[in-house]
Amino acid sequence: MSDFSEDESIRTTSISSDLDDYDILSTINMSAAVPSNSDLEFRKFIWAAMATYAFGNKSIDNVLKRYDYAWQEWKKGAYERDPLILSLRGMFRIINKVSYDLEKTKVENSLSSICAKAALCRLEASFKAAYGLVRKEYIFETDAVAKVILEQLAWAYSAKGLSEEDLLKLKPNKCITKFKEFFPESGTFYGQINRWAHLDPFIVKQYEKFHNEQVSVVRRNHQNSRESGGTIIMLSLVYLNLVQALFSVYKKDDFKKIIDELTSFRNSYEKDLKSDL
Repeated sequence: MSDFSEDESIRTTSISSDLDDYDILSTINMSAAVPSNSDLEFRKFIWAAMATYAFGNKSIDNVLKRYDYAWQEWKKGAYERDPLILSLRGMFRIINKVSYDLEKTKVENSLSSICAKAALCRLEASFKAAYGLVRKEYIFETDAVAKVILEQLAWAYSAKGLSEEDLLKLKPNKCITKFKEFFPESGTFYGQINRWAHLDPFIVKQYEKFHNEQVSVVRRNHQNSRESGGTIIMLSLVYLNLVQALFSVYKKDDFKKIIDELTSFRNSYEKDLKSDL
């Protein structure tokens, strides 16, 4: 890979607004993604546009008038209703805020502090990507991103305070042991994530089983993806605590409000996950 240009380096550490969260609106023969924060009136026009196209018409005005009764029934499903997805959405909203607040926070003029801050800001995009993969019910890809998140958290923790010489030698996958000082369960979680992120022997045997049963290759799984979502939301709490521990972004009372809200999303997720399985 070639070196980043100056503009690319800036974009790499900026908020990834090009990957905004969305809801899917569907009619019988087509679907459209709309911003998750869009209002009902906007969704009504998108629905009408899809219906107009399906009917072969050229204007949505007639559809809006003639089929308003259909919209009144259909609009009940115009917003995301899966409680697990809604908890993950709430989680990411907090991650996005924390990353943005960290980006605005001034740090000491040392390479280790600058790099640790950049690594943590960049994880906003990693959490967003993981959330999107859970929504699509991908299994291995979600855990691969979870592995990157955990390694990056461990790297940021290990990097803070290092000399430039030691910092340049630091590798993310070698930082998990030290990260146990901050997050004691990091070793256990790393082992679990690695099992799915790579072709663990257990998974290889499952492929053989599927093949013998003439089952197509498994790319998605509702249960496993939702379990991976639990890992992501747990790592979000580690992220928030680490950002605060390294850079003191928030005052004590403000931090408590954020951590309590994020903990509430995690507790709701775990409760709903048990009901979903």
